[in-house]
Amino acid sequence: MCAVIGQLQVTTRIVVFGATGKAGNAIVSQALERGWTVRTMVRDPAKLTITHQRLDSVRGHIGDPTAIRAALAGQWAAVVSALGIYSKTPSTELSEGTRRIAAEMRGAAIKRIVVVSSLGAGDSHGQGTFAVRMIQKYILRETLRDKTRQEEVLRGSNLDWTSLRPPQLTEDPRVRGDLVAWQGLAPANRKLTWKVSRATLAKYVLDAVEKNLWVREAVNLSEPK
Repeated sequence: MCAVIGQLQVTTRIVVFGATGKAGNAIVSQALERGWTVRTMVRDPAKLTITHQRLDSVRGHIGDPTAIRAALAGQWAAVVSALGIYSKTPSTELSEGTRRIAAEMRGAAIKRIVVVSSLGAGDSHGQGTFAVRMIQKYILRETLRDKTRQEEVLRGSNLDWTSLRPPQLTEDPRVRGDLVAWQGLAPANRKLTWKVSRATLAKYVLDAVEKNLWVREAVNLSEPK
């Protein structure tokens, strides 16, 4: 989204955490395609394969408040977190990192944050096909517990947050606009694939920023059958 004020063109400006992951990469790419200005915070800038005149990076990690503060310095419309932290053992890395981001956002006067979570977090636990539920229970159990804690951190903040919970992510390059979005129990009258492509997820993340969708809500997503 671009706005023209006098002769000055102003673009949406976002800071992206988790930009070197597949979902984060898609978010950064599509934001630039929309004409937005993007800053990323990454452990290793060399792993960010995208280069663009409206893209810059800050080296750091979510355990370092000073690096987060540097990433948020300036005038930014929103923060996007696509952090994918997988752990087989109990971990609070994601939730505590989100707590630090939220604290630094308050200091930087940034109110809007959209995070990529997962189906199985919070009240979506146990939804999906049998295979999806088994993955939640046995493979992603600790990861989803910390994603639930992440949402609790956001609920306890004064931020305008949104948590998007896709199920299995795919490499389908198509960008769809027909996802089923719901809260609470899965809609009984809709057949779902329980999959979302990363390309489509990126669109929905950026739409949530641009259109201010689902503020202070956790939303489950799936492609329809």
